[in-house]
Amino acid sequence: MNKEKNIKKYLLSILAAFALWLVDTSATAQVVPDSLFLKNSRPIIFKVNKTKVQRRDSIWITDTLFPLLNSIGPSGVLVGRSAASPEGPYNNNVRLAKGRRDAAFRYLKKMGFDVSRIIFKAVPEDYVLLKYMMKEANDPDYLTVRKIIDENDGKPAVIKQLLKKLDGGKLWKRVLKVYYPELRAVRIMAADTNERHVPSLFDHYEEFPVPTPPTMKIDYNIGQEKVEEENQYDDKYRREMLSVKTNLLEWAAYIPGYGQCPLPNVSIEYYPRHGHFSLGASFDCPWWIGNTTNHKYFELRNYTVEGRYYLRNSDLSYVDHKAAFKGLYFSAYGNTFLYQIGFNANKGWIGEGVGAGAGLGYVMPLGRKQHWRVEFGATFGFFWTKYDPFVYGCPVEKIEDGLYYYNYTGDADLFKKRQHRFMWLGPTRVGVSITYDLLYRKRKEVRNEY
Repeated sequence: MNKEKNIKKYLLSILAAFALWLVDTSATAQVVPDSLFLKNSRPIIFKVNKTKVQRRDSIWITDTLFPLLNSIGPSGVLVGRSAASPEGPYNNNVRLAKGRRDAAFRYLKKMGFDVSRIIFKAVPEDYVLLKYMMKEANDPDYLTVRKIIDENDGKPAVIKQLLKKLDGGKLWKRVLKVYYPELRAVRIMAADTNERHVPSLFDHYEEFPVPTPPTMKIDYNIGQEKVEEENQYDDKYRREMLSVKTNLLEWAAYIPGYGQCPLPNVSIEYYPRHGHFSLGASFDCPWWIGNTTNHKYFELRNYTVEGRYYLRNSDLSYVDHKAAFKGLYFSAYGNTFLYQIGFNANKGWIGEGVGAGAGLGYVMPLGRKQHWRVEFGATFGFFWTKYDPFVYGCPVEKIEDGLYYYNYTGDADLFKKRQHRFMWLGPTRVGVSITYDLLYRKRKEVRNEY
């Protein structure tokens, strides 16, 4: 009896092997299952909203990926799939997917890898990969998520809204924590083109513009969402690098007891290539020299440096081609100044000081190209000054000789300059400024760091 069972098992094994041989020899392209791609590939994980290859991944590329590819031989290629996790704005995810793909590609090229053996895809919001990851993890919500993704093929905004509504938002929070970190990556594996072991997960997605090896045979056999990637880096697009501005309210300043007193001022702001921060400097320079008829003087030199943090990520401008640094911002500043101010013949001060503080504001673009902008802002902080009062005429001899003197009547041998101190804590400036972009930088390609 046992002998008959063994014979049956032997015959079934032969039939199974023969069937597999028939399938293999009749297939026009043998494709590695997508599930196998998920198991054999390794994600190069990026930080949130970043496109820089981290050190731990660069070590893996050098020590593991290259030796594996060399062991395959000339028929080996690198297959990569670049994506952003779907929780952010779609345009920003387009930027991140492309930026991460380009960063990985340039890093491999920098390491001396033959670029003709690289096939990279950019997928802004990779719901298809999310679906396969949930399937491999036997996720209890896999069937529900798969239905939403399949029924809304090519509609990432609809998919996102439907996923957010599932189970009162609990599912969205869970996939955000469990799956999205691995979607924030360039997933890479080595493939052998002679054996046609190329995953089918790359259907419909734009390839990185490098020559495809002539032996490559890819079976595009699954339906997936089609993502139309816009031309992100238009050669004609100019992004601001340096702007010049002036505070209109200071030009219309009125000082009680003094009267109308325009305060000429000019500022510049430097905008880096990426990120949220900018650097600025300003110069206030009223120098209204009065006369002995009204004894009014307003001579001031105020030098300020400022750093700003804009809530909007400036890299979004590479997608929408609008002003990079706009919207709400927070700032910190420091300043130093010297002055000589006279209100009348008996009231004047001369001195110097320093200050510092913080502020907030809002930048609103003007016009279609947004190179003109208007700013609304206010700062709060302190300034500290040491000074001396001065008067017209000698305060000791009570004579007017056409000169101004320190308002001091003590022993001349004991006189020392800047014996008086004053400190202010509170609002230090309010502004409505007009801004114009003075210098621009043209962006023709992504220039991310490694």
